[in-house]
Amino acid sequence: MSNKIIRLESLSLMDHDENLNDGSVFQTTRIIEVGHPYDEPKFREAWDGSSKKYNLVEHHSDRDVVSIDCIRDLSDSDGYSYIVELKDGNELSLPIHAFIVESKGVTDDDD
Repeated sequence: MSNKIIRLESLSLMDHDENLNDGSVFQTTRIIEVGHPYDEPKFREAWDGSSKKYNLVEHHSDRDVVSIDCIRDLSDSDGYSYIVELKDGNELSLPIHAFIVESKGVTDDDD
């Protein structure tokens, strides 16, 4: 039995307005999970057709995460990085120190 990475999560603090010294920061969480869209929910303006204003509509990318692996990466300061393989064939290389990993035990039968 071995461990398979199923989820990465990172937390960052961001200032949400133009005054950088007012102490008003908020937390954002980034989650990358096998079987789910890679992109976090995004909002875009969409005309609802019934009023004279635009509404914000949530939408996702269709780039589902196929797998997450940890590889040796000499270009990274920690010597390792996460490789996220997407359904559309692209791969993302993410810094290992920026994420908390969740894994599960799998046998040869699990895919």
